[in-house]
Amino acid sequence: CTGPREGVPMSYVGEPFRHDLFVSYSHGDDGSGGACLAPWSAAFAHELERELRADRRFRTSLSVFRDQDHRPAQSLDPMAPLTAQLQEQIAGAALLVVLMSPDYLASKWCADERDWWLQRQAALGLPHEERIAVVRIWPTDTPWPAALCDARGEPLVGFAFYPADGVPPRPLGWTDLPGAFGSEFRKALLDMVGRLYPKLEAMRARTEELRRQREEAERLVRDGGQLLYLHGRSDHAAAWEEAALKLVDKGFAVVPGEPDRVDSDPLRLQAVRERRVETLSGCDALLLLGTEDGRALDADLVVVGKHDRQSARARSHRLLPCGLLDTAGATIATNVRRATARIVQADWIDGTDAGWPVAVRDWLGGKGLQAGGAP
Repeated sequence: CTGPREGVPMSYVGEPFRHDLFVSYSHGDDGSGGACLAPWSAAFAHELERELRADRRFRTSLSVFRDQDHRPAQSLDPMAPLTAQLQEQIAGAALLVVLMSPDYLASKWCADERDWWLQRQAALGLPHEERIAVVRIWPTDTPWPAALCDARGEPLVGFAFYPADGVPPRPLGWTDLPGAFGSEFRKALLDMVGRLYPKLEAMRARTEELRRQREEAERLVRDGGQLLYLHGRSDHAAAWEEAALKLVDKGFAVVPGEPDRVDSDPLRLQAVRERRVETLSGCDALLLLGTEDGRALDADLVVVGKHDRQSARARSHRLLPCGLLDTAGATIATNVRRATARIVQADWIDGTDAGWPVAVRDWLGGKGLQAGGAP
């Protein structure tokens, strides 16, 4: 299978990852300038990439990085400091593949590579568990680093690439080089590839979700232009229209075009809720209009602010922050109602001040910053 077009580095997983996998291994310095493990390890990484690309999904959108790579699509800049470049490349991989051997455990360079990768995952706020594939190429008798152990402190099971009864122990396919690897190696490699595919798919879905959240957060931070669902009841139409016009004057878009109709018929009421959830799914935020009708507000907090909002979020996967616009002041701002608003995650916004639309803008900006939007 052919790799990506030269000069165009690609990653199947996507941003913020530049590479899908980083293969970390010790060269196995023999003390005389030789590297006894390097030929097998490089051949393994090549075959791993080739097998991954056998699936059409990954054929042209896969990046596997090794610190010895010099392919045009992944070469290092000869004008920049080597360690800084390697740190950036290694840290930018979605999955870490470790070729485990006594030489790996003794290598300070391999430890640095692992630390760079782990630090980057922590900075991204992404757990590293289940994103490290350990390939056992040689028996080890010294403790493994904590990141390569499970919750009980036991070494990760990983993938066995040396025969249990090998005397002396050697990686699978050791005697096949420089030719093609044999069937035992192929079987072990296919098992590993079958486990890596779901991990790459899961990371791709995760990065797409992170990208969507980042874009949404950046929308919230903008100075106006957000689409707000202003919920009010038809029997409070005058208050709803006044609030809607003030929001529009401040640069917000407001939906629906009129307050929600109050209806006692269960079927018609359900139809109103369905339309509300559908519209709410495309909005940036929800505002509940709080008038002097405290009982109506109590119901709206639960039905609209909690249940309908949850349905809309499940449908659209959007942040959809909720604010309670209090236009009545002390009449409705009781301690119990404020506590209830906090529980359903509705922020209380003082709408009794003439400049309250600015408070709405500041509230949205704060929500955007919390979600990772740029200031």
